[in-house]
Amino acid sequence: MFTPRVSGSRSVYAPFAGAKGSKSTASGRRSVGIFSTGKRTPFVSRSPALNKSALQNSLIIEESSQYVVESFGSSLPVLITEALMLADRTTETSVKIDPSGWAWLVSGRRLFVWRYKQAQIVRATVCKELPLPPSDLSHKANLVSVVAASDGGPNVSVMAVTPDGVIRYWPSLTNEGAFVETSADLNGEECFSLTAVQFQHPCNYVLATTTNQLLLLSPSSSGMQNTISWHQLSPNKGMFSRMSSFIFGSQRIQSSQLAAHCVLAGIEDDTEDSDEDYFYALTGSMVQKWQLCKGASEKIMYECPVEKMMRDHFIQELDVGGIEDPGQIKVWMLDMQLVRNGVAILGAAYDTRAAIPTMHYAVGVFDTTGSDAPLYADSFTLLRYSIKYEASLEDKLLNHCLLFSDPKSKIAYMYTDTYIICFSVSSKSAAFDRIDFQSPGDCLLGSGAFAKQPIFFSNNHGLVGLRGQEQKASSLDLSVTADTSVTSESMLMAPPVVTDKADELSLSEDSTQRLKAAFLHASRHNIEQAQSIVDEIFPESASSLEESGVGIDTSVATLSREIIDDFPASDPRWAESVPHDAASSTSSLILLHQLEDKLKAHDCFLSFLKNIGLWDRLSTITSKDQQVTTHQVLCEHAEKLMAAISLRGHHTAYPNLVDAAIRKVLQHRGNLKVPSGLTPQDVFYREVSRIHEVIEALLEYEEEKVNGQITLHDQVTLVSNVCTIIACMLREAWQYRQSKALVYQSTGYSVPQREFLPWTASSGPKGMRSLLSRQHGMVLNYGVNSTEDVQERGDLFQQLLVLTDILLDGYLGQLDSVQSDDGDDDYYSEMLHTYEQQRYAFIIPFVEHGQLERAASLAEKYCDFNVLVKLCEDTNNQERLQRYMNQFADKGFTDFVFKWYLDAGKRGKLLSQPLPANQQAALSDFLESHDHLSWLHDIQMNTFGKAHDTLKRLAYGETDSFSKKKTLLSLSKLSALACDDVSTEAVQEVINEQALLLHQESLPSQVFENFDIDLDIMPPLNAKQLIQLYTSEQNVDSDESDFKSALDLLSFISKDDEQLEDFKLHIWCQAIKKDNWLQLQGPEPLASCQQTVFFKTVDLAYHSGLDLLECLPNVEVLLQAEELGSLRDNSHFQYLIKAGYEQIERVIQ
Repeated sequence: MFTPRVSGSRSVYAPFAGAKGSKSTASGRRSVGIFSTGKRTPFVSRSPALNKSALQNSLIIEESSQYVVESFGSSLPVLITEALMLADRTTETSVKIDPSGWAWLVSGRRLFVWRYKQAQIVRATVCKELPLPPSDLSHKANLVSVVAASDGGPNVSVMAVTPDGVIRYWPSLTNEGAFVETSADLNGEECFSLTAVQFQHPCNYVLATTTNQLLLLSPSSSGMQNTISWHQLSPNKGMFSRMSSFIFGSQRIQSSQLAAHCVLAGIEDDTEDSDEDYFYALTGSMVQKWQLCKGASEKIMYECPVEKMMRDHFIQELDVGGIEDPGQIKVWMLDMQLVRNGVAILGAAYDTRAAIPTMHYAVGVFDTTGSDAPLYADSFTLLRYSIKYEASLEDKLLNHCLLFSDPKSKIAYMYTDTYIICFSVSSKSAAFDRIDFQSPGDCLLGSGAFAKQPIFFSNNHGLVGLRGQEQKASSLDLSVTADTSVTSESMLMAPPVVTDKADELSLSEDSTQRLKAAFLHASRHNIEQAQSIVDEIFPESASSLEESGVGIDTSVATLSREIIDDFPASDPRWAESVPHDAASSTSSLILLHQLEDKLKAHDCFLSFLKNIGLWDRLSTITSKDQQVTTHQVLCEHAEKLMAAISLRGHHTAYPNLVDAAIRKVLQHRGNLKVPSGLTPQDVFYREVSRIHEVIEALLEYEEEKVNGQITLHDQVTLVSNVCTIIACMLREAWQYRQSKALVYQSTGYSVPQREFLPWTASSGPKGMRSLLSRQHGMVLNYGVNSTEDVQERGDLFQQLLVLTDILLDGYLGQLDSVQSDDGDDDYYSEMLHTYEQQRYAFIIPFVEHGQLERAASLAEKYCDFNVLVKLCEDTNNQERLQRYMNQFADKGFTDFVFKWYLDAGKRGKLLSQPLPANQQAALSDFLESHDHLSWLHDIQMNTFGKAHDTLKRLAYGETDSFSKKKTLLSLSKLSALACDDVSTEAVQEVINEQALLLHQESLPSQVFENFDIDLDIMPPLNAKQLIQLYTSEQNVDSDESDFKSALDLLSFISKDDEQLEDFKLHIWCQAIKKDNWLQLQGPEPLASCQQTVFFKTVDLAYHSGLDLLECLPNVEVLLQAEELGSLRDNSHFQYLIKAGYEQIERVIQ
């Protein structure tokens, strides 16, 4: 999904508590201001106080058994919060946190520099936005360096480099308009990191590329003129082909970067007057120590083979035996940090021989202070944290970085963008504590340290600090999974009335009420009592899963719905409406807080089900006339809470719009009269299970307005606002479903697979698909087409993209569930066809309106190959097409492209594309069923033998065009002659076929005219047809040459053909009939008969080398031929023929 950044926080919480404890209130609420109804920002408010006590009282974001993550420092500058809120999915955002108190954020082409920790002489928060140079590659915070004056003064300089080598330097942050710019000649290489080398002011910088270059950048000033000089650090021996940065912060590792992974460590000597500076480079297998001297050239002091040392330690600590080749233990060097007297290196390894390979992580510490390379590791700590290795997840497994907030401390932090592992390097084997950042939209964008405290930048919370727990609370762990920090600590503070309510409910005959009683007992840590009630209601001794499961599923689903539709019992206005058996999950009087409390209560309910042993006994339930798993029903309830929270957040931004929609919802429900003292909002938000009804109401209101009297500007605004509300609600639900997928999985009994159709993709006239399709049309017809403002159109298309994404994702999830089901293949095929039609219909408007990148992003995600090929062709972007052919090679995209070119009539382009070898092979396979093109590809690939066979096959199959067959035979012959593997017999076969065509081509023109044959379009004829033409009566001027040609054509008829003798007799009879034999009288009749066509043909055949004995029919057979008619009975004719035969025999003998 196209996931925008959203807010979220966690805190300790007690379900169904009558009142919140002080700790819960302090850590669980994010206040915008007392009695404020304004829109909540994506970052929690922070106290501007800087003292230690203020930090300790700051908002707790996440916590584990040993550590607490809390807000750090003062509030983020408005420029930073706005930049994060406005950044879309495609904008790469990164952050650097410097120990000097300065931090910087890069988002797109925008650079923001601010002071997160104020110096005594700087009272006001400083935040500057600096424009970065243009670049086709994504800018990174790692390519920016901010250097403050050593005395803490206001003089701050900034150096920034684009990935392609454009350098921009601001001598003073106070004057952002004054900068100097130059470009480094990198020969197409990509910059990776920038490090400030602190031995003079202005300081020098080391720029590292992803391949094999290190450059020293030196800014200088002369009067009012600032310049930047640079040169490549030498000697450069290609050592840096596997590098990634260190001083510039730990880097995210991609598979493509492992070949150029550079880690630079900073200055070793802290003495200000030192003339020497050192830095370290971690290559794929080596650590290199470099020395830079004032006024002298740089040099590599040594190289240390750390990979070999780390591998040896891994083999020893993992206790793997039978190692024949060290390469059987695969090892990676991931990151490096400075520690006291050396460097610490984070490594990963797994045993390639293992049946279930597991990735292990370890930190090795090496003493690098000397001038010689260390011979061994000072210490090696293997984490007890490991992950199952899968090749498809290798990028994720290697995406771990290392942080030491205090180089003299033994505490280290290994982190990714979603969690932090805290551990100590004081022993060979280290236990760990894990802290997750998996609330919707959250991730870590950067890290650093300040005053020996680890600092991270959270997308949802801004700057957060990590500190150890001073006391560990003793309480029942009701956390849903490792990524859920909900505890029941404040349950201990629940009033006695909760226990009384539980005792009362436990006496009920209704299983749902008794399950509620068990839940309440669990919240009070009466685990034995809760387990006893559950065992009594749903005994394990049930004869079957179905027998025990039906009651469990119904009760669990009912109680879950009661939780999300809970009445706020603490609100006196609801006093008359609260049911007798209700146990409120919130004590808040504020709607938004009530919804948040319900979500926490629902999380606790999930934990209760798992801890009490009911979770894995859940099966299916009937919902909306459809069988669905109970786990999906529970997830849907939580998703609707997220959607309600999102709607409430937008309510303050669009009060009139949402209020109108709420009134429509209540009208549709028949709630025309709101209870006294309550508002429509109170009634509507209480029933969260029906929150989806507001989407239809929003559409109805929108359609009424655009069809009434409204200005175009107001129309566009209304459409945009409705779209924003709907998209955010459904997106929050989708994000929750994705982030909690593992939470809602069963680990026990195998729950039967059902068709997955979530409420966000429900079908039917009033289903979510129908509603979203209507809104899709509204955005196009009444939004995009009603404005020419570029900004408005861009916003509308972005909203349209989110809507389309939600729609198509619903289809895709349903298709996946049906495909894995044992259902009807016809049903799947029908649904797939519907999906493909809808996919094209929803994406093609982006193409038609010139939104090519948005169209491409959707088409890539949902594999609409038709749109992708069309985009590449319309923009003539062959490079992009080639990328798609590689990206979707396993999905049949290559064959789709080939077929698309054929269907579009672009056969020349199909054959002329510069394809790599593997795709050339794919094209050959594709063309196997397209002989009319495959021979061209074969010739292009120099496979002439294959081209010969294909052309011959085409020629033999050609029955419509003489000229085409002639051409095909000629090409086949040429291909055969060009190939050494084609036999002489195969070539002769083609020559014989060409000879047959030559006979047809040599037909007298009179024959063509008499038979009305068009030379340009005549079909190829066989030998029998040609004999008929050569000897026909329409060939009025036929002579011995024509009959000789007919005789030659007999060789093209198989000797086994029964008609061979008939055609031979026919030729001679037709030759006889060309003359009047009765007029051959006189003293020498034999002499006169020599001039007949018959005997002329005999003579020509004889001199042409034909075997007359084989060529001529038996004289008796000839004289009895019916074709001769009455002539065969004429004695004079018989005399002439027999005399002629006698003479022929004598000549032959």
